[in-house]
This record gives sequence, structure tokens and C-alpha cells, in this order.
Amino acid sequence: MGQILPSPKHFEQLEPLISEETVREQSVCGDDVDEHVAALTAFDEAGFDRIYVNQIGPDQRGFFDFYRTKVLPQLQQAGR
Repeated sequence: MGQILPSPKHFEQLEPLISEETVREQSVCGDDVDEHVAALTAFDEAGFDRIYVNQIGPDQRGFFDFYRTKVLPQLQQAGR
């Protein structure tokens, strides 16, 4: 996206065209553990050796606690 939209002004121009639903369709949002595990598993099965996840919002601690206690243990059980 950075190459296509090189400045913040370009992102601002697209903002009216992007809805929350559009974002949800393109990325995993929320606290459904199975959705997170499925998305990460798909990347693993596609051959990615590094996967970066991030929290966009105010509750950073909650995000990391969620991954530490819910998502990562399921991935470890699956041998990922």
C-alpha cells in the first residue's frame, strides 16, 4: 500500500471509500480465537516463515494477553 499511497494525504482521500466491513473482509478482527488460528495457519501452510500481527486500537495489553493465553497455545498444540 505504501508504494501506491505514498503520503498520508493519499490515505485520507481514500477514507470515504473504506468501511469497517471492507476491513473485516480483508483481515481478522475481533476476539474469535478460531479465526486468528485459521488465518495464521493459512500463512504457515503457504510457506511463510515470519508472520507479524498487530493491534490497532487502545488495548495493547489485552491484545497481547489474548494472543499469549488463547491463540499461541492453540498454534503450539497444532505444532505450528
